[in-house]
Amino acid sequence: MAEPVPRFLADVYEAASRCNKCSLCQAVCPTYLTNPVEWETARGRVALVRDAIEGRLELRDIADGPLSTCLTCNNCIAACAPRVPTGDIVSRARQELHAQEGHPPVQTLVFRSVLPHPGMLATAHRLSRAVQATGLHWLARRSGMTRWMGAAGAFMEHVGPLPARTAHQRARGLPAVEGAVRGRVAVFVCCYQNLCAPEASEAVMRVLLANGFEVDVPRLGCGGLPAKSLGDRDAMRDMARRTVEALEPLEVDAVVGDTASCTAHLRRCGEILEDEPLLAAPADRVAARTWRAAEFLDREGLSAPLGPLRWTVAYDQPCSLPLDGDARRVPQRLLAAIPELELRPLTEAEMCCGGAGDYFRREPERSAAILARKLEHVAAAGVEILVTDNVSCLTQLREGARHHLPSLRVMHLFEVLLASIESARRRGAGPRG
Repeated sequence: MAEPVPRFLADVYEAASRCNKCSLCQAVCPTYLTNPVEWETARGRVALVRDAIEGRLELRDIADGPLSTCLTCNNCIAACAPRVPTGDIVSRARQELHAQEGHPPVQTLVFRSVLPHPGMLATAHRLSRAVQATGLHWLARRSGMTRWMGAAGAFMEHVGPLPARTAHQRARGLPAVEGAVRGRVAVFVCCYQNLCAPEASEAVMRVLLANGFEVDVPRLGCGGLPAKSLGDRDAMRDMARRTVEALEPLEVDAVVGDTASCTAHLRRCGEILEDEPLLAAPADRVAARTWRAAEFLDREGLSAPLGPLRWTVAYDQPCSLPLDGDARRVPQRLLAAIPELELRPLTEAEMCCGGAGDYFRREPERSAAILARKLEHVAAAGVEILVTDNVSCLTQLREGARHHLPSLRVMHLFEVLLASIESARRRGAGPRG
């Protein structure tokens, strides 16, 4: 019998064909654990995508469910002997689906006219702040109006009132670098974190300064990860181009990302733009010098004194971290360096919390069920503080804590490191910023 010829998605067909249907992915898939049906497993999704590639069904037939509910967290690879990258396969299938069927108009507007442009993001922040100042934000949430406002209303409910200053605005008031200068870095600020959790980005900048690194904070638009996840390949590539063109000329030793998922995406910009003659080499150079903030600091070593924090904490691992290698152990090493901090293990720490991108809006019931499972493990750990270094995790876990564990504080890894540095300063162990 002749081998099937792929109708489309030839770039992922071989990977999809490697699935041996062993079912080990069931044990590590957050969506399957909360809804145990076959198409929720990695093997089920991959089999359906392969059927579409080979012509036994159409992608539109699996758009609702198999393609829409996957978190693209790739946690299934941890149990997969042939290492089938289900998240990448589903993302490419979504891209192909939209190429065939068209893109949602509002999503197209956001991906092409808002997210790529830092000025538009700043305008969105100002508008949101104006709504808050007039009391309309509070009224919309209290009256239930947010339920009728689509994506904007969902984010208002999920994130709450935006902080008064963005990360880019906070960067203007940073102190000078401390001690001997060890290098200069560009901080790659996630557009979502810039607006919704700027204190985390500011903590990254201040910790780098305290450890001897000069900081450049370029004003960037989105790097393209949301477009990749939701299937808009053209928008993803456009945002990757803009980001590379902004970062490549900078005279810095490294590009340091404040959010794990966006940084991991930027490190693949060479792959995204590999077929563009003028940008392939610059993209490779940007990717090669891009580091997640925790890995960069771990590699270079801490020079700022750390003071004691009498806290009990657990670390929740962002899904975007590599499944093997040393990257997943880096945050624990940094936390272990803080005197008197008690770091407790967290069951299923590597499991997604259900907050990837706007998953909480698209799949609210499933997102809530995945989050509830996560918070049960957090409660069992008995910690005061839950630590992560990804903005989607921060906002999802903070929203969950608000409803289920109000005494729990959710912090970015670098907020904890900054608190330790400030503890040392109060004790006279280091310079003040």
